[in-house]
Amino acid sequence: MYYIVFIVVLLLAAAAFFLLKFLRNVQPDDTELEEDLKELKTSVAKFKGGFVAWEKGISAAEIDQIVEKSNQRTGKGVFMSPDSSPVFAYAFRTYIGPAKNNIIYVISNDHEYVFRTNTKGTEVTIDGNKLGLVRANGTMYDVRNNEIAQVKRNSMTATNTIVLNNKEVAKIALPENIGKIEAVEITGTDLTKEQTEMIKTLSILELVSSQEPLQD
Repeated sequence: MYYIVFIVVLLLAAAAFFLLKFLRNVQPDDTELEEDLKELKTSVAKFKGGFVAWEKGISAAEIDQIVEKSNQRTGKGVFMSPDSSPVFAYAFRTYIGPAKNNIIYVISNDHEYVFRTNTKGTEVTIDGNKLGLVRANGTMYDVRNNEIAQVKRNSMTATNTIVLNNKEVAKIALPENIGKIEAVEITGTDLTKEQTEMIKTLSILELVSSQEPLQD
């Protein structure tokens, strides 16, 4: 009798363990997200202090992107400049869901970015400050829900366009676009510092999100 009770308790405990593990991979709570983010930061910490400035450019050649997928749900990579110097590093973790469900950490020479994607869109945080939300259609809203930018995606040409104040300011060449040397082309003029930072942020998001492991 006691043996049967022990087996039942053991089975229930095992079921509870796997259920909690499954739920963590579906919809992690804030504490679990913080734990995952800490692990992502650690995984690319060795690159800190070794990046060149954004102005050096980002190579559009897929061969210049170092990508490492450690298991089914996590991975990391480095985007390089045309002269093969690291511009920024990223690490990600994906979760189970009907749509894209992941968290991405990015570190460059001057900023740290966190992109959290779920059914609502992608929440953008820079250096611990929430910047806004990018919807699935590419429209970005600030924390007051005001539209502040838009990414127009063109899968036919593998080129995405960044629009600020109804004007094109930059083009992003995705890995499928084999005709480009640099991944980001600034097309706007007389840009403010804030606009330049917005271009940088959205370009990083689009480039990292285009990587194959994050397409699922």
